[in-house]
Amino acid sequence: MSFDTDEEVVESIKRWWEENGTSVIVGIVLVLAVFFGSRFWESSRNAYAEAASEVYLRLVDNIRADTDLEVSDEELDAARVLHNQLREEFDNSVYSRFSALMMARLHVQRNELDSAAAELRWVLDNPGLGFLRSINEELELTARSRLARVVLAQGDAQAALDLLGEVEPGAFAGNFAEIEGDAYVTLGRMEEAREAYQSALDMGVNPEIVELKLGDIGS
Repeated sequence: MSFDTDEEVVESIKRWWEENGTSVIVGIVLVLAVFFGSRFWESSRNAYAEAASEVYLRLVDNIRADTDLEVSDEELDAARVLHNQLREEFDNSVYSRFSALMMARLHVQRNELDSAAAELRWVLDNPGLGFLRSINEELELTARSRLARVVLAQGDAQAALDLLGEVEPGAFAGNFAEIEGDAYVTLGRMEEAREAYQSALDMGVNPEIVELKLGDIGS
């Protein structure tokens, strides 16, 4: 397209703007809205995660690192306050799941197996972290393996086996095998226990302990 005069160029631009100006403005507004909206969302998410991590670190700082030490009522109560804060205010944060694992450990140390199992089941029952996000595989398998141990300690070996059999163990295959061996021993299924322990041993999981377990059930 050619123009003979500057006036024709101006008129052409005016006609184009009258026909397309609104859609151009709308497009620019949408692009800016998406850009600044995503920046705001990312900033809010980072602030949310940072606040949750601060609460979790306070929880960790208030708990003795030595798992052999007795957990007092005062320690448990202080931990529960922070844990409840994470559950209520930061439900979509992975730190609330870490907190549940921590609380389960404390309950196990106090031989409060029902409470420990409840915390671990909550992790498994609530994998979603909002906006199509979920806990990673390692965290899920950690919670599952610990729950299986708790359930086994409660005397339900078959339930422990069922828990482990519901998923692919991935990097936790050796840990799963050792727990399965413990469950089979409880059920009196010694041949399956030997096979499970040998699998755990082959994968280098707790070799000294697993060898003792193999020795206990004999050949």
